[in-house]
Amino acid sequence: MMKKRLFASFAVVAMVAGSLVAASSASQAASRTVVVWSPYQGGNLDLWNAAIKRIETANPGLSVTSVGNIDMAKSLAAINAGNGPDISVSNGNGNLGWFCGTGAWQKLNTLIAGPNGINMSATFNAAAVASSISNHVRCALPLYSEVFAFYFNKDLLAKAGFTNPPKTTNELLAYSQKLTTFNSDGSIKTAGFLPWAGYYGFDMDSMWLGQMFGAKWYGGNQAAAFASDPRWTKAFTWQHDFIAKVFGGGNFDKGSKLLVKFVAARGGEWGADHDFMTGRVAMKWDANWMGPMFCDPDGWAMVDLAKCPSKLNFGIAGFPVSADNSAAYGSGVVGQGQMGISKGSKNVKDAWIVLKGLATDTKLNAAWD
Repeated sequence: MMKKRLFASFAVVAMVAGSLVAASSASQAASRTVVVWSPYQGGNLDLWNAAIKRIETANPGLSVTSVGNIDMAKSLAAINAGNGPDISVSNGNGNLGWFCGTGAWQKLNTLIAGPNGINMSATFNAAAVASSISNHVRCALPLYSEVFAFYFNKDLLAKAGFTNPPKTTNELLAYSQKLTTFNSDGSIKTAGFLPWAGYYGFDMDSMWLGQMFGAKWYGGNQAAAFASDPRWTKAFTWQHDFIAKVFGGGNFDKGSKLLVKFVAARGGEWGADHDFMTGRVAMKWDANWMGPMFCDPDGWAMVDLAKCPSKLNFGIAGFPVSADNSAAYGSGVVGQGQMGISKGSKNVKDAWIVLKGLATDTKLNAAWD
C-alpha cells in the first residue's frame, strides 16, 4: 500500500514537474517572438520581410512578427501607451527626436558595446552614425540611405518655355507662376511647385526650406539658432510670398486655402497616380526611389533600372537656393531611416538581434537604394 502511495506521489510530482517544464519551454518560446512595426507596404514591405526571414533562418527559434503600413505617430502613441511593438521604424532623420527625446526608444549604448555589438564607425558612414543620435543619446540604428534632389518634368517646363531647371528661389517662384494653372471655378488645376509641408511624406518642411536659405539649426554654443538666425526669417517670408503670389493672386489666405484643397485631392504616393507622374505638379523635392517608380509604378521596389527605361521625361538637379546661398547650389540631402527598441519591450536580447540584423543586411540596403 505504501509503495502504491509513493508511486502515486511520484507520478503527481513528475506530472507537475513536467507541466512546469512544458510551461517554461512555452514561455521561453513565446519570449523569442519579436514584433516589428514599419511604415512599409507593397514592394518595400516584401524586401523588408525577406530580410526578416533571413534573420529568422540565421537564428533558429527566433520568430518575428512584421506589421507594415504603421505610421510613426501611431507607433509612438502605442509605445507610450504600453502596447507598442518591440521594434519600430522612423522615416527620415528629422523625426528621431520624437522617439529619443520622449524616451520611447531605449538607449542602445550597452548593446552596441556588448559582445554581440556593432563597430559603428566601421559599419556605417559618418553621416549615418551621427544621424542616429539625438541630444547626445544613441537610441537608434540607421537603416538604409536616401538621396534627395530636385525633380522636374522636362516636357512641362519646355511647354512653358524653360530649357533648364530653376537654380534660385526667385526663379523657382517665377517658374511656378508660369506653370501653375487654374480651373474655371478658381481651384488649382496644375501646380509648378508646392512649398507646403505635408503634400507628400517627403516634401517641403523646415529641413528643406532651411537648406535652401542656408539657415542654421544650432549656433556655435550648440544653442538653438532657430530664432536668432535671420535666414530663417528670409526662408519663411519667401514661403509666405510664394503661396500668396503663385496661388492666391497676392493674397496668402486665398492661396493657402486653395493649396489645402489641392493637396487633399493628391494622388497616391507610391504608384502611377502620384501627382508628379500624372503632371499635376511639375517640380518636386523627392528621393532616389522616384526613378524606379517612373519605370514601373506597381513593382518599382524590385526594379532593375538598367533594364527598365523611364515612362516619364524627367530631370534631376540640385535644389534651388537663395541668392546669398549660391555656393550651396548643386547639393542635395542624404538621409537615413532609423529604428529602435521600444521602452516596453519584454525581449530586448532578441529585439537587438533583429535590430542589428536589419541594420547590417547588405542585401536589404542595396535593394532599397
